[in-house]
Formats: sequence, structure tokens, C-alpha cells
Amino acid sequence: MKEKISSISTDLQQKFPKFGINKIRELTRLVFEISKKYSVAPEKIIDEITEKDYEKIKESLLKRRYPKTFYKAKKESFYLPDFDIGENDRADLSQKKFNPKNIYYTNDVVTSALYSRIKKLFPNAVFTEIESLKNFLKENKFSTVKYNKRHENLFLINEKYDFFKKCPCTKGVNCCNYSILNIGFGCLYECEYCFLQGYQNVAGIILPCNLPDFLTREKIKPIDNKIFFLPRVGSGEFTDSLIFDDVTHFSDDIVKFFKENKDISFEFKTKSTNIDNLLKLGGNENIVVSWSVNAKKIIEENEHCTPSPEERLKAAQACIKAGYSVGFHFDPVILYDGWRDGYKETIEMIFDFIDAKHIKWISIGSLRMAASLKKVIEVRFPDNKIMDEEFLLSHDGKLRYEESERTEIYKYLINLIKQKSPSVTIYLCMEKLQGDF
Repeated sequence: MKEKISSISTDLQQKFPKFGINKIRELTRLVFEISKKYSVAPEKIIDEITEKDYEKIKESLLKRRYPKTFYKAKKESFYLPDFDIGENDRADLSQKKFNPKNIYYTNDVVTSALYSRIKKLFPNAVFTEIESLKNFLKENKFSTVKYNKRHENLFLINEKYDFFKKCPCTKGVNCCNYSILNIGFGCLYECEYCFLQGYQNVAGIILPCNLPDFLTREKIKPIDNKIFFLPRVGSGEFTDSLIFDDVTHFSDDIVKFFKENKDISFEFKTKSTNIDNLLKLGGNENIVVSWSVNAKKIIEENEHCTPSPEERLKAAQACIKAGYSVGFHFDPVILYDGWRDGYKETIEMIFDFIDAKHIKWISIGSLRMAASLKKVIEVRFPDNKIMDEEFLLSHDGKLRYEESERTEIYKYLINLIKQKSPSVTIYLCMEKLQGDF
């Protein structure tokens, strides 16, 4: 990829020697993306450029790169960043068993139950005491290469500030008044669209050892929520809620607390089938285990190292039998040729496996991302197809599908879900669009 980009840039400089660095950079970006999306040799694209004026060349390439949205979008909506390709940045897509080689801990965690469990589970790991995570990060430079090896490092800390907070909804979108219980940071799955790979600055998994301290009525004060009938708290913002549960046993304390506090709804948000602890504990209607679901093609091509749709739904069946409610999140919905059939198949599969009376909610959100994530996806997943679609800079500075495309997605999926269950609660996630879908 690095060589291809360099070759495109060199060819453009030779053809347009009077263009400056920034102009060549933008044209290189456009030629590269057109070549990748349509499987056309870059040399052919460059040879076909007949204009000599930069603005006309750029406009011609933008029309070719964004055929559906060129005439709908403002010029500043087309995001054309420089490339940032390093060595060995490609993601490791092999299935990872959590067996950290290095375990870093602060002195205040050594009397905790989690620290004792970790010591027994990983006797061959190297345990190193650190003054604080903040100081450790100052002394250890983060990189994509290190992020790719995050499964080798575990950090055990006592969380002080960010255990419980309101969901940081993007400005200008409809807020669902979700409250987050933060039970960790980092994940072993390799989803190509994951925001953590562009957000996380720790080359490892962070687990808090003082969760029980925060499971009190005084500290958990969720926001009232008319849509969902009960105030709603959930985990799964910065890690998968269950992927490490066999190690942490966090579900022990969480399930116990919310069984005793039935006026609050708690959600384990996951892609995992790591539900053995949940089944042993037994659930209650106000405790919801919800799965991120997608079209089979998207899961197979983009959600690497994750369970299949069937495995997730079988886990949902088992949780219902154990007394839990379930939920499903079509988030993110990702466009591709044949997306309608793919998502229809998943919706039909959900209702074939699950009686609608056990489904607390279904959310829908289209793929969106911080603009900076585009470059991260390129270097970690150079063969990705999701970035070949037409993403535009939106009102919140994120890259999104154009508004009419998003509306089409929501209308289509909501109609299919309502055909299966007219009464199920459906909401849009991180979306400003309103109306009768």
C-alpha cells in the first residue's frame, strides 16, 4: 500500500510539476480511492486526466469517487486527508485467547478480589507495580504496532472518576438518556470499524479492581427515561461487556445489585457468547443482555474474531431461559451491494430464534466515525471495503453516509422489524434524523 501511494504521488508530480504538495496530496488520495473502489489501475486513471487546471481535475475525480453524493454535498464535506502508513501496522486477525504476558498494577489494588483472581489465572505473567497508569503512559510511547499487541498487556487499577457517567451523546443528535457503568477499557475483537482503535491510547486492556465500591444507590443515579419505562444503565462503551467476564466475574456483583434494584434497567452490551456466569447467576426482567448484530457478510468480513450470528442468538436463547431480557443493536449498519437482503436475513433470523415478548429494545445506527479513524482503518485493514462507500463530513465532524441514504436505511429496517413485531421498542442511536420511519 505504501509503495502504491508513493507511485501515484510520483506519477502525479511528473504530470503536474507546477502543483504544490497539498494539491498533489489531495489528488493522490482521490486516485488511490478510485483505484481501490473500482479495481482500476492508478496509471490508467492518471492517463485519463485531460484537464490542466487543478480545480477542474479535482472536481472530475470527486465526481468519479462520489457519484451518488457529489451534487448533494458541500465541497468541504469531502474528506481528503494525507496518508499515514507505518511499518507492521496491519491488524493481527488470528483468534486471541486472553493470556497476558505482562500485568501492570497499582499498589492500591493488591487487596482486591480481582487482583487475587488474576494472580491465580495467569501465574506465568510478569507482574510489575506502577505508580499510576497516567505516569506509565507518559513514559511509554503509544503506537499502532503496540495496539496490535494489546492482548499481551493487562493493567489493573482502581477507577476513581469515570465509573458512572451519562453517555456522551454527540452534539445535535437525539439522546436516549443512557447512563454508562464503565467496567473496563479495551477489547480483543478486531472489528474493522471499531472506534477504540482510533481512540485508545493504551496498548493493553484496563480492568478496574474496585467495581463493588460503585454499585450503590448513592453512586448510581441514572437519568429517568420515558421511552424505556425504567432508568437505563449499561456497560459496553469502552469494552465488550462480557468478553472478559470469565476472568473478572464482574457479572456476579452487577446481577446481584440489579436484582435488588428492579426499578433500574441494566444492560450488558456484547458480541460475546461468554455467558456461563450469567446462566449460573440467573437473571431478572430488568437485566438485559443485548447483542450487537449485523448482516452475515459484514460479520464475516469486518467483525474478525467474533461469534457468528447463530452463536449470538443461541446465547440469547440461553439467557432468556435463565430469566434475562434481551436486546439487539443493528449498530453500525454498513452499506454494501446487497445490504437489504443481508439485513433482512438477520432480522428474520432474530425472530426465528427469539420470541418478541422477551426483546426489550432494538436500536439502529448507521456507520459513523471520527474523521481521524479513516486513516487508522486504512493502515490496520488495508483490504477493507467499508471505506469504499461515500462518507461525508457531517454536522458533528464525523464521517457519515449522506442523509437520504441514512433515512433509507432506517425506513427499511424499521419496517421489517415492525412487520415481525409491531410493539417492539425501536430507537435510533447517535442520529439527528427525526420523523415517521
